[in-house]
Amino acid sequence: MAVKVFLSWSGDQSKDLGEVVRKWLPGVLQFVKPYSTPNDIEKGARWDTDISKELESSNIGMIFLTKENLHRPWILFEAGALSKKLDKSKVCTALFGVEPTDIEGPLVGFQHTRFDKSDFKKLLSSINKEAGESKLEQVVLDEVFEMWWPRLEKEINDVLTAHKSKIAPTSRPEREILEEILELTRLTARHGNGETSHLSSMAIDDLYEQYSLLITAMEKQDYNLSHEITKKLGNPINYICRRVRRERPQERNSSSIVMNRPSGDESERYHQTLCST
Repeated sequence: MAVKVFLSWSGDQSKDLGEVVRKWLPGVLQFVKPYSTPNDIEKGARWDTDISKELESSNIGMIFLTKENLHRPWILFEAGALSKKLDKSKVCTALFGVEPTDIEGPLVGFQHTRFDKSDFKKLLSSINKEAGESKLEQVVLDEVFEMWWPRLEKEINDVLTAHKSKIAPTSRPEREILEEILELTRLTARHGNGETSHLSSMAIDDLYEQYSLLITAMEKQDYNLSHEITKKLGNPINYICRRVRRERPQERNSSSIVMNRPSGDESERYHQTLCST
């Protein structure tokens, strides 16, 4: 049987690393069909069409983490979507220049795979087990992995070296962060194929209030204020990402998003989130 592997990334380095693995996997395990999400701009437009369908039919999820994308909203959003579809044992993070101790928030609960020979072989064995009768015998898998590993190691190291030579920006453009956050908010409202997502209206109001303040600050070229507002945007977006991940089927009871009339508990939960930051 074919085994579909959903590859999640965000950022140029993560994308290039994922592309190397996407091309490498079918060479080792011919029954594997990897799917790599499109660029961050296209993700919003295509999530409700082919991306969500690919995720629904996937057997394994891989999230490519680097220092530049550890806290990117898209990574958290797709991690939440993967955790709702697949058992946690079938979703792993692939770590490049990142240690498991660096992982925070909703990514903590997943299996972590360092980029080394031993960890990647374990990952490959897990994928192989998903193939049922089509899986390779362990002896054959060992031989194939030994043959293909040097190629993966070289190509991954080439990507890491190439990106290390680039001058890293001190921070992402605020406009880019803002557009990503707002697109995620719209996706959250549509997420679940028509099922209910109970979100606090306070979080949504906070998101748009900070958005308006940020636009004004940017127009005035007040970069210190813009920076402070951008940090505050983390409160509502982190709350939304956590709610999407924690949501359970039994909590959904209508065909539309409940934002204007959330339960008192939801508003109180978001209020407590603000007080703890």
